[in-house]
Amino acid sequence: MVDTSAVRRIILIQVAVAVVLALAMLLILGLQAAISSFAGGAIGFLTSLVYAKKMRAPLGSDAKKIVRSHYSAEAYKLIFTFLLFSLVFTQYKAVQPLPLIGTYAATLAVYWVALIFV
Repeated sequence: MVDTSAVRRIILIQVAVAVVLALAMLLILGLQAAISSFAGGAIGFLTSLVYAKKMRAPLGSDAKKIVRSHYSAEAYKLIFTFLLFSLVFTQYKAVQPLPLIGTYAATLAVYWVALIFV
């Protein structure tokens, strides 16, 4: 089983990065940029949460079961990512793509950097 405390820490750091960047966008570029920024960060941390919930391979599982679980969780994450981006771009008419994508990328960077240290 995955260390759930490590997973929680990673997702909480992603949430913190999304909030900090959204606040920075609010101060620098205004409300629409802040909303776009937080939406991008939310896509990042929500899809990490989806992956964490779907990645279920009990301790001692054979390699095939672990790999199958990973691929399944990653497929859910990719589908969810596509759906959330589609939702933002179709429903939020004032979206600002740069803050959206930038904060999404920052939350992904947190995820990958954290995996090195966890």
